[in-house]
Amino acid sequence: MSKVLLIGWDAADWKIIDPLIERGEMPVLARFIEEGVMGDISTLQPILSPMLWNSIATGKRADKHGILGFAEVSPRTGMVRPVTSTSRKVKALWNIASQSGLRTNVVGWFGGHPAEPINGACVTEMFPVPTAPPGDPWPLMAGTVYPERLHAVLADLRIRPDEITGEMLQLFVPGAHEIDQETDRRLAMLAKLQSECFSLHAAATYLLENEAWDFSAIYYPSLDHFSHAFMAYHPPRMERVKEEDFEFYRDVVNGGYRLHDLMLGRLLELVGPDTTVIILSDHGFHSDHLRPPGTPRIPAGPAIWHRPHGIFCMRGANVKRDDRIYGAGLLDIAPTVLALFDLPVGRDMEGRVLVEAFETPPKIKFIPSWEDVSGEAGMHPPGTEPEADESAALLDQFVALGYLDPLDENRDRAAAACLREQKWNLTRVYLESSRFAEALELLEQLHIEAPERADFALMLARCQARLGLLDEAEKTIAPLVDAAGGEAFASLVRGNIEYDRGNYAKSIELLLAAEKAEPRLPDLHLALGSAYLRMFRYGEAERAFMRAVEIDPHNPHARQGLSVALLRQRRFKEAAGAAILAVGLQHHLPPAHFYLGCALVRLGLRERAIQAFETAVSQRPPVFLAHRWLARLYAEKEDKERASYHRSAARKAGERHQKMLSQLETLQKEARARAAQRPVTVAAEPPPQIAARSFIIVSGLPRSGTSLMMQMLQAGGLDLMTDHQRFADKDNPEGYFEWEEIKRIGKNPDLLSRAEGKVIKVVTPLIPALPANDRYRLIFMNRPISEVVASQKKMIDRRHTKGANLPAEKLTSALEQHRAAILNGIRNAPNFELLEVDYPDLVAQPLAWSQRIAEFLGSDLDKPAMAACAKPVLHRNRASALAVS
Repeated sequence: MSKVLLIGWDAADWKIIDPLIERGEMPVLARFIEEGVMGDISTLQPILSPMLWNSIATGKRADKHGILGFAEVSPRTGMVRPVTSTSRKVKALWNIASQSGLRTNVVGWFGGHPAEPINGACVTEMFPVPTAPPGDPWPLMAGTVYPERLHAVLADLRIRPDEITGEMLQLFVPGAHEIDQETDRRLAMLAKLQSECFSLHAAATYLLENEAWDFSAIYYPSLDHFSHAFMAYHPPRMERVKEEDFEFYRDVVNGGYRLHDLMLGRLLELVGPDTTVIILSDHGFHSDHLRPPGTPRIPAGPAIWHRPHGIFCMRGANVKRDDRIYGAGLLDIAPTVLALFDLPVGRDMEGRVLVEAFETPPKIKFIPSWEDVSGEAGMHPPGTEPEADESAALLDQFVALGYLDPLDENRDRAAAACLREQKWNLTRVYLESSRFAEALELLEQLHIEAPERADFALMLARCQARLGLLDEAEKTIAPLVDAAGGEAFASLVRGNIEYDRGNYAKSIELLLAAEKAEPRLPDLHLALGSAYLRMFRYGEAERAFMRAVEIDPHNPHARQGLSVALLRQRRFKEAAGAAILAVGLQHHLPPAHFYLGCALVRLGLRERAIQAFETAVSQRPPVFLAHRWLARLYAEKEDKERASYHRSAARKAGERHQKMLSQLETLQKEARARAAQRPVTVAAEPPPQIAARSFIIVSGLPRSGTSLMMQMLQAGGLDLMTDHQRFADKDNPEGYFEWEEIKRIGKNPDLLSRAEGKVIKVVTPLIPALPANDRYRLIFMNRPISEVVASQKKMIDRRHTKGANLPAEKLTSALEQHRAAILNGIRNAPNFELLEVDYPDLVAQPLAWSQRIAEFLGSDLDKPAMAACAKPVLHRNRASALAVS
């Protein structure tokens, strides 16, 4: 049995890789492809990394594995936290391998913290996260490494951002020496990305070289991070990008790919030629004319940059050489890895073994489910909670410091928002797998909870239309169309509804109006092509689908539509070619397999047609007419048994279809009954829209420099909202600049109206309670956690109050997690603009920071006066001094 190495390159995309290989800039991957197979891999919806990588590892969609986004609510504390390994409900490949007696290494997997006690070694995604300022000891967060004996040796392998040299930065940005780093922080961001990448790679190579293993899984998030930060600067230059920025940062993304090629070389050197190696990405990343002009300010808005096709390559002893495979999907990885180890595939896994990649296909065995197999699998016991999750104790800490009142209501608000996003993601899983009835009720709930969310309304309308609730769909979409104000959008959604009603001429009229307003929408041309097909205007349908292909050549539905248009024109060879390209892009596309079979029959290729039809009926949902064709073709071959089977299957499929129509009528009645029971207020007479107000907020952990920032903004000329109830003291000699009433924002959101036009200081636990309909420019103070902890302790000691009662390392870890969760929420919130301020650097360079702050706020502030407030004598409890003591 050979070893298997699974390498994840998040967001890797052939559109970037192919030109680099052609120029000789990724020689390791080029040689790897020549020695194995390669192809596209289709992603799942929604295209969110934590959900996708757990689907890759388990072979199951998110509704089964339980990871439904980036964040979750702790069942113990009710606080929002990043997703954890304790929330995955099913076994991953490394658990199955452990249970089967195989030794496993797992490094950096998304949603892998805390480390699982597998038969081998586990290093979580928290491994490279800095927990201390430059020069200070850098403790690992609890639960990062398993087993404990590897803790110290791996911790020493990490690379800090401040260890990234100028020469290393210039490999990505040749003109780095010309950049003013006081005003441009993108090089600092690049250093952080490099350090995280090097740290994970160091852990991975150490384990490969020094630990016994049969299966290793290594996840590199860096290409996704490089792309989100710098793809806007990638050639060709986007219109909104300044020429100077383009010249500086145009090669960063390419540099990231070249770095991964170098790291791949070291991995292959360590594992040797006998190991089967799989490289894949969970999705691609738009790098050309399909790049969005901006990122939506909604949770998970950055996913708009993700392309639905990633990369797949495999090399090994029994793997074909220099060949291409088609139709791979994320759910196929787990079954393929199990087959490589001669382990049975769970029938509850929705993917398939990629048999076409092998010289001699492996013998595939099945079991009902690995979840039913008993034995030690290295999973956390039920009820296990991450050690670092001390959110409840943090509340006590904040209250003890006098910064907030009890936050039950605020915590509930944050939890409710998190659960709403999980419900939204689950809905999209249901929709992708054609479970429209299950999706409908969830979408109705979401639309009631957040009627302002256009994405909720649009998806509800589409789901209603698929279920025949056309009047309801039009009613749902009407406010959105009116509010959008865009001719293309309005015409597209109305055109789709008219299509669903069967008014194809009206649909074409509306869709042509949309095309005139915005001609580069792929979905528009797909809808237009479908409407032309219904009107028997096959030439015009062909042109519409070809236009969609020109805009996005990797769209399988455009290729499928083109196949139908060509089939109707009796151009059977071209139709077969288009259908082959469609299933090559997305293997699980039953109609495309059916149309391929139809074209092959007309070409006289009956054996190949049988294969296509068999594939169509093997997928879910099966194509009813494919059974009829198979019955006819097998009858021609005098295979009476198979012909009889497919005649029976066609009859049963017809019966199921009639039953489904009956169920659909019942579902429609239930949906209309639910709608009738809802209050009429919103539907009949929407309340007038309240204009969003804008506020300037200063926030950060208690004792992170928020009072200094308030003082600086006042000196710069801004008005502060403060009641002066907390006077200056030894902890804050210049004053607190607080507004005591803000502690009750959760119970009384209207109190913000008293602070319009003024700067408000809001500590981190109160951020989720800020009204969602207002807009905020938020200055967030980042201070080393070690300094924060020391300062909080001194303040609590002087106040003689009781704090969190946690050891320093536990408190440090808990504060780190709390800050990360709050910042993640701010970054994903559509109504926040964020500026993060490095407190030590602010004290060291106050004038440069004053300039950045003024630019961020768009105000003509008195910058010298602001800078004069940042007195180095006030920077007490320095991390460097704490380390010495």
